[in-house]
Amino acid sequence: MKKIALRSVAAHKIRFLLTILSVVLGTAFVAGSFMFTNSLSKTFEDLFSSVYSDVDAVVSAKPGQPAPPLELLGELEAQGGVAAVNNADEQQVVFATGQGDPLRTGGAPAVITPYYAGDDVAGPPTPIAEGREPRGADEMVLNATAAQEHGVQVGDHLIAVDPEGRREFTVTGLYSFDAEVGGYIGGAVAPEVFAEEYSGGVLPRGAWVKAAEGTDRQQLVGQLQKEYPQLEVRTGQAVADEATEAVKTGLSFLNYFLVAFGLVALLVGTFIIANTFSMIVAQRTREFALLRSLGASARQLTTSVVLEALLVGVIGSALGVVAGYGLVHAIYAAMSAFGLGLPNSGVGLTPEAVAVPLVLGLLVTVGSAWAPARRAGRVHPVEAMRSGDQSSSSSLRGRTIAGAVVAAVGAVAAGAAVFLGDATTGTRASILGVGAVLLIGGVFLISPALSRPVVPVLGRVIGAPFGAVGRLAATNSGRNPRRTATTAFALTLGLALVVSLGMLGATMKNSVKDSVESNITSDLVVTGPQDGGFFPVPAGAVNAVASVDGVADAPAIGLSPVLIDGMGSGGGAGAAYGEGNVTGALGVTVSEGEADLSTPGVLVDQPTADAKGWAVGDAVPATVMGTDTEVPLTLLGIYEPNVVLGPVLLSGASVDEFAGITGGGNSHMVDGLVMVFVNGDGSVSTQELQDRVKDATEKFIVADVLTPTEFAGQQAVMIDQMLNILYALLALAIIVAVLGIINTLALNVIERRQEVGMLRAVGTHRRQVRTMITLEAIQIALYGAVVGALLGLGLGWAFVTVLGDDGLQGVVVPWGLVGVTLLGSALVGALAAVWPAMKAAKTPPLEAIAD
Repeated sequence: MKKIALRSVAAHKIRFLLTILSVVLGTAFVAGSFMFTNSLSKTFEDLFSSVYSDVDAVVSAKPGQPAPPLELLGELEAQGGVAAVNNADEQQVVFATGQGDPLRTGGAPAVITPYYAGDDVAGPPTPIAEGREPRGADEMVLNATAAQEHGVQVGDHLIAVDPEGRREFTVTGLYSFDAEVGGYIGGAVAPEVFAEEYSGGVLPRGAWVKAAEGTDRQQLVGQLQKEYPQLEVRTGQAVADEATEAVKTGLSFLNYFLVAFGLVALLVGTFIIANTFSMIVAQRTREFALLRSLGASARQLTTSVVLEALLVGVIGSALGVVAGYGLVHAIYAAMSAFGLGLPNSGVGLTPEAVAVPLVLGLLVTVGSAWAPARRAGRVHPVEAMRSGDQSSSSSLRGRTIAGAVVAAVGAVAAGAAVFLGDATTGTRASILGVGAVLLIGGVFLISPALSRPVVPVLGRVIGAPFGAVGRLAATNSGRNPRRTATTAFALTLGLALVVSLGMLGATMKNSVKDSVESNITSDLVVTGPQDGGFFPVPAGAVNAVASVDGVADAPAIGLSPVLIDGMGSGGGAGAAYGEGNVTGALGVTVSEGEADLSTPGVLVDQPTADAKGWAVGDAVPATVMGTDTEVPLTLLGIYEPNVVLGPVLLSGASVDEFAGITGGGNSHMVDGLVMVFVNGDGSVSTQELQDRVKDATEKFIVADVLTPTEFAGQQAVMIDQMLNILYALLALAIIVAVLGIINTLALNVIERRQEVGMLRAVGTHRRQVRTMITLEAIQIALYGAVVGALLGLGLGWAFVTVLGDDGLQGVVVPWGLVGVTLLGSALVGALAAVWPAMKAAKTPPLEAIAD
């Protein structure tokens, strides 16, 4: 039976090629996801190791404690066994040319650090490659890679914008730095200049210490721990290991996210594999009957088909791993082309990256082929002497009843999630997720029965202009509802996800527009750059805005690292804080207390106050993210829910109480203003006011001056970018679905060889045969698209409704996307039919009839 299985695959290469390709696509994405995240993890591990390899000890504040004073550097230098001490701090900036053109980093860091040379270096070496080290207050050196990327030369002038304002520097030299990522821009100034301009008198990131010759690293750490018990003293390697572990934790989510799309593609592939083997088993009925008559047992026939599936799975999965390897190289090449290159530490070809896709590919292939293999084993010698596909003759009643029950349970669960108002959003979303899975499964089971009345109608409408050929295509599409439904469902699943995401995106954009229109009452909004990463509006820009002639006031909100009883403003950020009349600029209704943001304290929205049982005047607990140090704050007021502010708002006066506390998360974001609301005094038009504010903030490079409508449009563009990434990932499932249509049609043409030959014999032209096959493909694709669009609209409505408590307002149906989806599906069907239609048209009439 092994020989029979191998010969069957060898004899029907074309039959299995597209099936193997569907396995390759899914496993390649899974393998590539593991390899890419493993490679990124190794890259950052190497980077951190490179940065800290020469650091013998790192001295910093313990979590939750104030940052040590700058004077600690001198104290450490005076310690025995210490050769050098460096300030480990850095300042995030935006660099621009002397003409004010920003230097883009593609999301990589742009920082200014203190520069140490020679024996004063306690960290990674940064030797001068050209020019000299910085000395004066307006001098800076730049990493050579960034200088080459942006055409910066020694003697050029650069602008550096920080959260306080802007400073101008002359580039006196270029230095080499091994531990950098693509796009990274590292400016460095003299240590005393950094201390004066950027340190604030403290060491937020601590100090790096180099051991003197003859002093062991562990000995130095032990000595400093004993000398400074109030501080945290660790080896550089320990800090590198901790940073690497944090990166791995973050990358694990990326890996799960990417693997999920690979699994969707594999799930879609299961329908192709099941369909392919079902048709092959039906077409080989005579062969199996002959084997049974010669003594082959049912078990042997089943094993034979399983072996064929196993062979397909092994080849497809192995090629998928190879393709995943190539995919990672392609990603790195693309990132380098766009200036986002990372040091290539090699593709993460770990045992996990190879074993997981191999096992998944084999399980999916063999599992999908199991039912057809069982059918092959049930073939009886006498019964099987008839040719043709008998699979369509079995009743769909049991399957349809089961599907209706499953779909009904799923619909009830989804409905419960939608109308279960007292539960949390997370609980409702979980219930809806279970309901969605059941509903999708139920639709799959009832799809054959549903196709019986729907597909002929679609066929008659689509085939009407083509006369008899159109009617024949409509009849053919409805002959085998199981096959039609299974082929179409691969497309159904992919398009249901696309439409659901489209509805979510359209609703998000509409919610942003409504939120801006209903909550932002100011004439203008000034923000930091929105092209990736966080950067605040410089304090100097805020002051410049307030001094513009025609500006009445300019309240602002920022992000802090502070959590109020564990709550922030959403999105993983800490609590927002306000300066000036923020509540007035956002049209916030204060129901209890006052919104005096010049007084230390906090405001919360009414639902939060009710849930916590808080009243105005109560002391509420506040902590810095990543620490356990608790600071009580007075509840100043309670306001009605506001989408922009979120559940909590710190007063600007209270932020200073946390400025000295170090911790994890976004602790560097204290005093980071993200939006300034500009109210005019009515003396000039909004357009004139916008021009004046732009002129006043132009020198700060990063300040975007927008009307509320423009601000809403900017947020909508960001949502579209996010959706485009998700659509691109879902395109893999659509491609696999297209392969399924091609495969089904190709096998269908082989199965109907006699029929096509008879049509050709009675006068049907080749063009008419091609048209018939193409119309059948379009009908299958459209049926899948219609079911997918309806399913996607229903699930999308449910998810948007459940997420209503998180700021989504109303349900927006993306009719344009639905229309494009349906038209695109028809085009997909036509393209999928090209090769099978050509193959069918070339069928020799007499030879086919004689078969």
